Amino acid sequence: MDIDDMSKFLGTHNGRDKVIRTLSYATKLAAAFVSSEETARKLDSISGQLSACRTILRLFDDIPMLNYTLTYGLGKEEPDKLTRIIGILINAADQLYFPLEHVAWASDHRIVSLRSTSWWTACTVCWAVSLYLSFIKALRCMHILQYQRSCLNGTDSDANAVMTQLVTQQRHQLLTVLRCGGDLAQAVNCLPGGFLWAGKLQKWHCGALGTITSIISLYQSYQRIVANQKTK
Repeated sequence: MDIDDMSKFLGTHNGRDKVIRTLSYATKLAAAFVSSEETARKLDSISGQLSACRTILRLFDDIPMLNYTLTYGLGKEEPDKLTRIIGILINAADQLYFPLEHVAWASDHRIVSLRSTSWWTACTVCWAVSLYLSFIKALRCMHILQYQRSCLNGTDSDANAVMTQLVTQQRHQLLTVLRCGGDLAQAVNCLPGGFLWAGKLQKWHCGALGTITSIISLYQSYQRIVANQKTK
């Protein structure tokens, strides 16, 4: 990725959000290991401000998300009925997340007279549901791709080319499984105490998980950029 590609990537909302997320979790992770309390405070402040920046930017995500949901429709491009159903449910959870977060944010800043705790909990539930469904969908796609690989016979160039594409897609789905699994662990941790491991992860756990999943997300974006360049 050269400077032109990086500029284009950072010029998009999605690309900039991924970079900000990575920096936010990286500084949170660093804050958990520095010996100086003052340095840890500064790093925590940076992490918090970057996270708040992402929340502000998501105030404008409702319409793009709605457009994506409508474009996706009933998921006719998905490989089977199960992945279509899961895709629709993921979109529903993601679409609901944004207005809930807007209300929670407005409550925190006393723009509306509501208690933000329950609204943040509702946001986290939507986040966790979306991640869990995405995790299951990626596993299902991996299974389908493996089945398609097993059906390939012959050693001609066409079969080899298709096999290479299937292996690449499987690797992408595996990364999605790892990314969603790591984020799901964090989402559950943010839920009210008493549910699974809610509230039991330490700060460095969250920082490490967030940093790893953010790097995976950046890598997947890089792979898409490379794939798009090859098709031009």
